[in-house]
Amino acid sequence: VGGHGTAAAAVDHQLSVALALQCAETAGLVDTLFSMTVQYAKDRTAFGRPIGSFQALKHLMADQAVLVETCKAGAVAAVRAVQEGAPDVDEVTSIVKAYMGDVAVDVAQECLQIHGGIGYTWEHDLHLFLRRASSNAALYGTPAWHRNRICGMYGI
Repeated sequence: VGGHGTAAAAVDHQLSVALALQCAETAGLVDTLFSMTVQYAKDRTAFGRPIGSFQALKHLMADQAVLVETCKAGAVAAVRAVQEGAPDVDEVTSIVKAYMGDVAVDVAQECLQIHGGIGYTWEHDLHLFLRRASSNAALYGTPAWHRNRICGMYGI
């Protein structure tokens, strides 16, 4: 793995690349899942009107929309840091990974709640997104591991 004494830098770089790619995938995952959920909320009716018109779901989906946009912005920042070879690339990728690891699972769980019973069935694809968000949260370090890594960078 590289020359003598350079293996740590090479491994850190590969980790940063892997984290940036995974964050981009996770951002696409939550964006697709959220879009699918918004469409479901428009199509599904209860008490004679779309469930997306209920205030409780409006508030939940508005919060989700903010989280999805911050995930996309974070993924762009991580990819840009890797592309440009930024000096703080390890810090940026760990921050984004820690954030997205928690947020993606939360968004997926809330989308599952909005879908209700159909979301729990094998016939619906939502469970695939939830599983992928959960596995991405653990892959290449959990959010807690990345928070500890960031603290270690500053001697905390």
